[in-house]
Amino acid sequence: MARSAPNAYTSDLDERDYSEESEDAQVQNSMVYNTSFLKAWGVFCVMHYTVWARWPLWFMMLRLLLISIVVAVIAYICVPDPEHLDIAKFIEITSILNIFLGVMLSFFLKDSVERWSSCVDGFLDLFNSIRNLGMQLHALGCDQERSTKVLRYGVISSIMLIQELKTLGMTETDKKATDAVIWRKLLTMPNINTENRFRYLTETEQDLLQGTRDVSGQMWLWVGSLIGRMAQDGDVPPMQSPTYGRILNLCQTAQASLRQVRYARCVKVPFIYVHTLATLVHVTNGLFAVSLGLALGTSLEGIMAYARTYGDTTPDPKDLKLIMPVQQVQTLLIETIKCVLAPLLYQAFFLLGCGISSPFANEDTAIPVNKMLTKLTSDLSDGEKLARNPPSWEMPAFKLV
Repeated sequence: MARSAPNAYTSDLDERDYSEESEDAQVQNSMVYNTSFLKAWGVFCVMHYTVWARWPLWFMMLRLLLISIVVAVIAYICVPDPEHLDIAKFIEITSILNIFLGVMLSFFLKDSVERWSSCVDGFLDLFNSIRNLGMQLHALGCDQERSTKVLRYGVISSIMLIQELKTLGMTETDKKATDAVIWRKLLTMPNINTENRFRYLTETEQDLLQGTRDVSGQMWLWVGSLIGRMAQDGDVPPMQSPTYGRILNLCQTAQASLRQVRYARCVKVPFIYVHTLATLVHVTNGLFAVSLGLALGTSLEGIMAYARTYGDTTPDPKDLKLIMPVQQVQTLLIETIKCVLAPLLYQAFFLLGCGISSPFANEDTAIPVNKMLTKLTSDLSDGEKLARNPPSWEMPAFKLV
């Protein structure tokens, strides 16, 4: 059964250990797996982190099975002669719906994957902008305290973006409670020599930010203002220089990445489309269940009629009715396979699309933002240490003291 831990991936500042192995040695988590086993039949041995491990899928299949059983009992009782009921006419309805359902599902899955990829690209561009900003400041030999503050504001912007995405859909009370927790954690001053020195806010900074609608975006306003102050003080090239424009361009790229992530998460496929698709999936699956029930009921009636007719006598080999049980069994097998496999795939693809379109709502499709954020702070810390201690040359300095 799938793990029900919504928003576990975006929990405040907590980090998950993704080196821990799961029960399936080839799949450590939904983002870390070995594709070599997918080329062989070993793919059938993996259930964790797959759509087949989600209980809503099998719960819906159980409902459809109950419908089939009820219809089969009614058909067996109410249709004494199976030749009077032509199941093929009823199956034509599902054939027509299959066309529309296949087209709508394909568009929905395509949009969901593109939305997920756009969200990932936004986070990658945001983190890369912060890394490139740090490289620019280190290359100019800027003041360490100011450089750290610039990078700290960039990391805090990322944290607040994750917090914003996590609280989407929450009630106002739950959102305020969750925000209060993150503000308290950010207020804790870490050891200045650790990577967490990029993950805190002073009381003055918090007082100014609290109540701001777009905290993650406004953090880059502070970054731009601080860089402008550094340009006036001579820490970075003046505002007229292309280097200054390059630094501000990194800030603008980060802001654009914030908007890209926010739009990819908040602007979904219109509800009228998804609701129509969901209705079509359930109606089609229901018709498949009814078709299976009719096939079961009429086939069993035909087999029982044959048994009653030839149970105590030796039938004539030329009697055409001898082929009736074979036809009934064949029909039963074909309809069972078709009416079970098609609803299973339709329901699985629909659940897959819903999961991918909401990367912060479930663990199986969650973007590893906390892991990416941890690597970002680690890279910033390592870069600062190496930039301040070059191996065989003096540290550069644009501002000559």
